[in-house]
Amino acid sequence: MIWLKKAYRLLRQALSIRIWLASIVVILLILLLALTVNHAREKEMADLFSRQQLASAQNAAARITEILAQVERNIVLFSYFDPEGKKLTQEDYREIEGLYSVWGKTIDAVLVFDAGEKIRRILPQGALPSVDLTSHFRTLKRQQRQYLNLALSDKLPGESEVLKKDWYLIWGYPVWHEDNVFAGAWMVSFSLTELVGAGERQVRDNQLGDLWLINEQGQVLLHPDASYIGKNISDLVKNDQESGLALPSDRVRYLNSKILQNNNKIQRSVIAYHPLQIAGYTWYVMVSAPYSRVIAPVRTTFIYTLFSALVLILVLVIVGIFFAFREGKRLRMREEQERLKEREAWQEKLLREKKTIDGIIEGSPIPSFVINKEHRVILWNRACEELTGCSAKDMLGTDEHYKSFYSLKRPMVVDLIVDNDIDALNKFYGSKRVKKSDKVLNAYEAYDHFENLGGLSRYMYFLAAPIYDEEGNIIAAMETLQDVSREEELTRSLREYAETLQNELAENIELRREIEGLYNYLQSIVNSLPDKIYEVDKDGIVNFISRGLKKTQTEFRGKHFLEFVAPEDEAFVTSKWEDAKRGIFTPYEIEATAQDGRKVNIMVTTAPVLGTDHYILVQRDITEFKNLEKKLYNSQKLAALGQLSAGIAHEVRNPLSSIKMSLQILEKRMNPEGNDLKRFKIAQKEVEHLEELVNNVLVFAKPVEPRIASTDLAKVLEQAITLSEKILHDKQIEIKLEAGDIPLVNVDAAMITDAFVNVIRNAAEATEEKGYIRIYARSIGSQPPSVLVVVEDNGCGIDEADMPHLFNPFFTKKKYGTGLGLSQVMKIVEVHQGKLEIISEKDKGTKVCITLPSSELRHIPGE
Repeated sequence: MIWLKKAYRLLRQALSIRIWLASIVVILLILLLALTVNHAREKEMADLFSRQQLASAQNAAARITEILAQVERNIVLFSYFDPEGKKLTQEDYREIEGLYSVWGKTIDAVLVFDAGEKIRRILPQGALPSVDLTSHFRTLKRQQRQYLNLALSDKLPGESEVLKKDWYLIWGYPVWHEDNVFAGAWMVSFSLTELVGAGERQVRDNQLGDLWLINEQGQVLLHPDASYIGKNISDLVKNDQESGLALPSDRVRYLNSKILQNNNKIQRSVIAYHPLQIAGYTWYVMVSAPYSRVIAPVRTTFIYTLFSALVLILVLVIVGIFFAFREGKRLRMREEQERLKEREAWQEKLLREKKTIDGIIEGSPIPSFVINKEHRVILWNRACEELTGCSAKDMLGTDEHYKSFYSLKRPMVVDLIVDNDIDALNKFYGSKRVKKSDKVLNAYEAYDHFENLGGLSRYMYFLAAPIYDEEGNIIAAMETLQDVSREEELTRSLREYAETLQNELAENIELRREIEGLYNYLQSIVNSLPDKIYEVDKDGIVNFISRGLKKTQTEFRGKHFLEFVAPEDEAFVTSKWEDAKRGIFTPYEIEATAQDGRKVNIMVTTAPVLGTDHYILVQRDITEFKNLEKKLYNSQKLAALGQLSAGIAHEVRNPLSSIKMSLQILEKRMNPEGNDLKRFKIAQKEVEHLEELVNNVLVFAKPVEPRIASTDLAKVLEQAITLSEKILHDKQIEIKLEAGDIPLVNVDAAMITDAFVNVIRNAAEATEEKGYIRIYARSIGSQPPSVLVVVEDNGCGIDEADMPHLFNPFFTKKKYGTGLGLSQVMKIVEVHQGKLEIISEKDKGTKVCITLPSSELRHIPGE
């Protein structure tokens, strides 16, 4: 009921707001429509007024044109009077004055000039022209034809005030003798203001605005405000595009425009103009009126109408509010009556439900009691009597319900719920596992143990919930109790059993941790072995691999170990596997290819796993042992070869010296020529070749003991290049040395120089003429610190088949080579604990990389 009333009030408020918003929108739409209609009427009024202005401008132009034409016809009569003739009599004056008497005040003066620019006559008598006509006569005399022009009034001499600014129309007619000789001219000045005054009065009387007279240059000739006269129309009048007004000579027009006032303010105006022709010139008659004055009647009517409409709307709103208030009051009274009837019905229904609920609670097997806002018991059911031993008669109407549970007075959960004192729940029941109920709204539950409740030790579960009235206020609270002693005992037993299991689980976990530790330790030992161990069953299926796995154990497990053997070795390994199954466990060697492509030698040992039918295959990499074995063999071979070569070289060296000396003596004595000389040279060259071979053999066979010292490697390289200069110069080879900031090296400078001379000469011999050799050195971050020297050429390169034999003594592809150069270089590098590597490809050049140990010091260039 409460939420229905609130929803009804909100709905009524929303409808009221919508009605007000709708009313405001309607009023705004009416105002917008009124403004639109008013704007249209103002535009229509301005258009009608402009057409009236245009008609008035046309009439004024026609009238002015007619007046000026009549003036022109009458003035022609002056040409009949000879300026050189007799003096005019009074009769003549009367006749002449009769010609212009019809013009009234429009005529200013009539002057007669002779050919010598002298004034012969001035009419009317004694008249003083407002314009200096002499200059205009000079122009007419120069043109010698009819003259028409405009002039502003001059300041008369002797007067202290300036005359009103006005334009004067100047007509001039030449006088001719019979022999067509210029005799003089009549000059007549008219006040333009007086000439067009009739048209101006007509426009003013019709309240159509101000009359403007504008010449074809756009200059204002006539205007009610004298300050406008003489100004240009384009500076005064702007159209809607803010550009100056241009007056076409072939059509009439009316439009809205903006006129600059004397106070520099812009006034919106309605104008109309019409051209007129006078003596071959085009002038314009323009009528202007302020836009505000044009639409004043419409705007006044609109304001009166709008005010009346607003007053009417206000009256309607007031009347509507009055009637709405009356209707609302009537509806509220009716709603109140209905609400009272509904409340009585609900009260009866609640009373019935209360009796029903009291009966249900009273007969419920769950102990329950209810207290009111004053903490007095208003319900205590039979189950609660049986639980506590306190009768309902003793409890109803009292606030001593706590005595059934506690010896001292203290609030129960239901008391705190009635007071809505949720914070106190933690204070009194924080240790009783108090919490908000998940099943009952705004209810709280707790547990407690009572040593003597109804004569027994019990564990009780409390659930207290508030009871609300129709406005949502707490008026009472109900608490139910449940004996959970059995559940609590069961929980305690389960807790003890769980603790026992937990202890056993902890012991098992600790035991597992120790086993895993031992297993991991043993696994670490196995993985730390330099050998790889395979554990296979009797069928050769792999169960375990110790180390070096790129994949997981799962991916290898279940595969036959022969899958890891190269196809060419499979038959040999299978035979050894069959021997092992027969009890013959003989180690064997195979050659395999590593993942990086290098060849490795492997020794495989098979052994049984005691107590099972499984086997262990131990795989050991013996590549290093094989290499050491080869080196030992080569060293022994080279040592023997060196001793043999040294003996032979020693025995050959002396005869060679004798042969060389004899050839030189014979050449000097015999002085051979031609083929004989050629044979002498060949013999000498072969002796020198044998001598060089003997020297190389002695150097190769001689034990080497380097004198190690910190040496500047850049200077060593420069020295080696200098010693190789002859062959480099002969073949025009470009050589480039790049040795920057590199550390000193611990070497024998002389021996290392010989080694680099050998390498550079080999590079030069392998390079075509005009080739290049690049030598660069840099420090590398190895341990111990070293310096890498690379000698790179673009020569013929080395065949792949020759690469394994490069360091063999006496191996050479040269015509006159000894085959000991690279062997000697290798020997020198090795005694310096360095490394020598050759990278080459046929027809693509060669790189010789020599690594030498460096000292701690760093060479500083320039020292």
